[in-house]
Amino acid sequence: MTKLILKSSKLISLNDSENIDLGELHFDISQFKVPSAMVVQKDDFTSRVAKERNANGELVETGKYNITFKVYDRPFIEMVLGNGSTEVGSPITVVVENQDSLPIFDKFEDGEFIPITFKELHVKPRKVQKKSFVGQGKPMVDTWQYSELKIEAVSYTIGEFNEPKAK
Repeated sequence: MTKLILKSSKLISLNDSENIDLGELHFDISQFKVPSAMVVQKDDFTSRVAKERNANGELVETGKYNITFKVYDRPFIEMVLGNGSTEVGSPITVVVENQDSLPIFDKFEDGEFIPITFKELHVKPRKVQKKSFVGQGKPMVDTWQYSELKIEAVSYTIGEFNEPKAK
């Protein structure tokens, strides 16, 4: 009979008496069905300028960008397009923060699915603004709550694996 040994665990046990900041939790990427080969369409990204608070508490632009890509599973898209269909389903959203520049898609055609590779994918809780009930006869108030998961990457590469492309 083989020995059964319990090794140390990184699991966190949540009790009613403990306060844990959900924003600090990280999930194992292998728990999710994130495709290994992804594609993005030319217009399926959004960007916003990153901001942080200065010593006076004012939000100032950092000169960097937070980019959100809507990506699809490449083998699935190849199968869909190969069968002549136009229904590609819902994309997966991947966020890349603090980038020096925006992606350049000039050499790609409209409607083209462009290969994209992400480095160091992580899954974290995402804080979203929601309306909360305060009490009978009182208006709803805006609160920040962790209610979604977001997939983050450290950097990205556009194009085929052997092409040197923008970061």
